[in-house]
Amino acid sequence: MRKLPKSLAAFVASAFALIAFGAAPTQAADPTKGEFTIAIFMEDGQVRLTSQEVVLIAKQNNPSTGHTVKATVNGKKKYVRLTKGFYKEDENFSGAVGVGGTTYWRVKGLKPGIAYVKVTTTTPSGEVASTERLKVIVMQVK
Repeated sequence: MRKLPKSLAAFVASAFALIAFGAAPTQAADPTKGEFTIAIFMEDGQVRLTSQEVVLIAKQNNPSTGHTVKATVNGKKKYVRLTKGFYKEDENFSGAVGVGGTTYWRVKGLKPGIAYVKVTTTTPSGEVASTERLKVIVMQVK
């Protein structure tokens, strides 16, 4: 599994404070439509955005192994909206079975406050394999 170095993740997170993506539809995030220029590959961290800004978070996974990935909002759900995940399989030029991919979620700021997005990977036996938490700070702009 590929993760961004912490220094790069901090840079990407701070970039979101400067970039406005505008309003986004509430359906699942489809990365093939080019609606986003930056994605956060999940690891513990934080991001700041204003109301109506949207960030795309991503988690590499392989459902063919039996592992499941789930994103939830912890804390005050009235501050952000999390869309249903969209899974996109990696390119598979060889035609092999069981190629991995990435699950994407949109997180939209609704009103000023702090919420946490937790992404949990669970093994086929039900054990938690990994948990990452992203602190989402929705700021008020005057």
